[in-house]
Amino acid sequence: MVLSLLAAVTLLPATQAQAEPVVVGSHGVVTGHAPGMPAASEPWRILVRGSLELDSRADTWKGSATLGGAVPAGESVMVSWIPGIQRPAGCEPLIQLAETVTTLDAANTVSVTRPLPEGFLTEQPSCLRVTTFSRNAVSDELVGEMASVTWMAGAQARPAAPLRVAAGRTTPVLLMVTSHVRGTSNVAVTGSGPGVRMRDLALGPVLADRTVPVVAKIRAPGIADSELALTARDDLASTSFDQSWEIRARRIAARRPLAGSYESTDGAVEFRLTEDNRVVRLRTSAVLCEGSSVTKAVYPVEIHLPRSGATAAVTQLGSRWLGAQLLTRKRDRVRGTFAYTSPTCSMSLQFVARRQG
Repeated sequence: MVLSLLAAVTLLPATQAQAEPVVVGSHGVVTGHAPGMPAASEPWRILVRGSLELDSRADTWKGSATLGGAVPAGESVMVSWIPGIQRPAGCEPLIQLAETVTTLDAANTVSVTRPLPEGFLTEQPSCLRVTTFSRNAVSDELVGEMASVTWMAGAQARPAAPLRVAAGRTTPVLLMVTSHVRGTSNVAVTGSGPGVRMRDLALGPVLADRTVPVVAKIRAPGIADSELALTARDDLASTSFDQSWEIRARRIAARRPLAGSYESTDGAVEFRLTEDNRVVRLRTSAVLCEGSSVTKAVYPVEIHLPRSGATAAVTQLGSRWLGAQLLTRKRDRVRGTFAYTSPTCSMSLQFVARRQG
């Protein structure tokens, strides 16, 4: 079994499309003291470093501050992160984000993540002040710049696993389609390459930063090592994520596997093939992706396996999407991919399952 978080699929160099960066927040790190600072001599009242990250996509702010020493028992420090606009007279505050601190970590640092106050970013911050307030007075202040954080926006289509298709016939495969940064009411996916053809796909709405699996049908007339250029167009026809991917077409006999129970070598994927060629209880115990507490997933419906021995299917279960891709290599062996996505998680799992009896 090979586990692939989607970005790990090998890609070939492709012509760079027009980039479409979108501002999604700000970030700043400050280490220089304001004039006249620090105003204290005790290490725990002096700032060494401060940082602030504003994330408009997640609606959060993340602040950190490193002090010169641990806060003594019975004492406290209020740390303020103040993003602002640089004016001739100084850094004009947009808002003050504060946290009262009594304990620090081993590096004398405090780090906090909090919801971002609604509607305060009337302008993009260009400067940052980080201050400490203790014993009823400001004891230190660091000042510096803030810079915009940009992400690429637009729709993207990529294979859920390395593309391996059967030469001389149509092979269904899973693609993962993501709408980066912004949502869209429609995504159109096309694919083309030397010696391969793919039917165009039209998807409905895709929410911002969500990924959904889709079934693409690819045909390669003969044996070939080629590449498939995938394009995904959203409402604004963004070309930010056009890429080409390796694809291999090989002679693979069209045949169904034998009925019975199948399991991957490590036992992470299981399913049963019935006598009437239905894949039932396809499940995995290896859902591993950042931001998800889910470790197990079951494909919720039966999947018909046609005479060709190749199939792919997707289904939606509430806010989650599941996808399955199966290709018979031998009568007792099936190569496949299991895809799982949720609002916070996107992964694909490649496996080879062997008949157990």
